[in-house]
Formats: sequence, structure tokens, C-alpha cells
Amino acid sequence: MAHIISIANNKGGTGKSTTAINLAAGLAREGKTVLVIDADYISASVSQWSNVLPDVPKPFAIVAWRTPNLNQGLPKLLDSSNYDFVLIDCPPGGVDRQGSMMTRSALWCSHMLIMPASPSGFDYWASEPMKQLVRELNVTGAQPIICRWLINRKPSNTRLSKAAREGAVDYAEEIPIFATEISQRASIAEALTRGQTIYDFEPGGVAAWEYNKLVEETLACLSPNSPSPSWPAVTPAHS
Repeated sequence: MAHIISIANNKGGTGKSTTAINLAAGLAREGKTVLVIDADYISASVSQWSNVLPDVPKPFAIVAWRTPNLNQGLPKLLDSSNYDFVLIDCPPGGVDRQGSMMTRSALWCSHMLIMPASPSGFDYWASEPMKQLVRELNVTGAQPIICRWLINRKPSNTRLSKAAREGAVDYAEEIPIFATEISQRASIAEALTRGQTIYDFEPGGVAAWEYNKLVEETLACLSPNSPSPSWPAVTPAHS
């Protein structure tokens, strides 16, 4: 059975697509078969990235999904496939009703949610509706979804960088934070611009090492021995 991971946040510009591409590449390097679903109908960043070098084989499959029915359509797709992992690159959840519906349909069929956020109050504040959505789904869904914050695009050697984790802890509440932090590096942006993953562009660099650590933590979260998430009981909000 494939592990389904949604990469989502209400706020745009947090590095969801970058995370999806490089995490998928890292999982593929571990021998996993990976499908990335580009569900971001607004920017379609994963699809645009794949078109930069259309004739170069990618380490993972890519499917563009434009209707908010992932919870119904994805299980049918996986019935006839043998993927180990499916990563869903979600649109900004609060942009419009369609974005909210797409993200909700992705989370309904996911085993794990990764919430990338830059180390700023704006990103943390904007994530509050996503936290509420996960609480609701964990009350009404068949099984709890594993959720992790990812400190992403962290500036290097700055006061903000040093305070990133302390600030995230204040807003994360019951959602654990990955120990791995992805720094803001020119190599990551340049790799994407060239239609490459960080492993193609700079396989021995610090950025690749950081993504390797993210892969390790993700695999650990989804291992059978990983503890189940514990969520406070809430009354689902009316839509």
C-alpha cells in the first residue's frame, strides 16, 4: 500500500512545491517508487518544473490533478499501480473555495501532512486554518493523520534563523516540528530553475544533506513503530 503525503499550507510561497520535488527525489534515491501529484491548479509549479527539461527522465512520476476529488479518484488510481509513496503538492488552502476543497480532498486520503513554513509570524499565523482543518479530519476521519511542521527557507546566519525554532514551537501547539530544517540556499532555487532536483544539481552539498535528513525523518514517521498522533477533541466547524 502506498504512503500518501500531502504537502500543504494555507499561505502561498512557503516552498510546498520545492519540498515535494526534492523529497520525492530523495525517496527515489532510497529505492522507493514515487508519484507526485500536482494539485496546485494556481501555479502548477511541479508541472512547470518538469517541462523545463521535458526529454530528461525524472526520478519520479508526475500527474496533474485539477478537480477536488482526490479522496475518490486517487485510491482507484493506486489500485492499478505499485507506488511506494504518493506526494500531493496542494494549492494554498485559503486562496478560494476550490483551493480549500482541493486541500481537503487531499487530506482525506492522506496518511501524513507536511506543513512547510518560513520562520516568520506571518507564515505561522496563516497556518491556523490548516491546523483546525486537521483537527476536524482527525475527529471525523477513519484514522488520524500524522502531521509535521517543516521549518523551510530558513535564512542562514541571522538572528531570525536562530529564533526560528523557538518561534515555531509557540505556534505549533500539538503538531510536532521536524528536527530537520531546510535553509534558504541559492543552489535549491537554481536547481529548480534548471529543471533539476537538488541531487542532480549539487548532490554533495549541504542542501542535499538537509533533504536527506528530511527523508529519514519522513520514513521514521511512517514506520509501523511510530507512535500514533494525539489530538485534542474538537467540534468540527460548519462549512
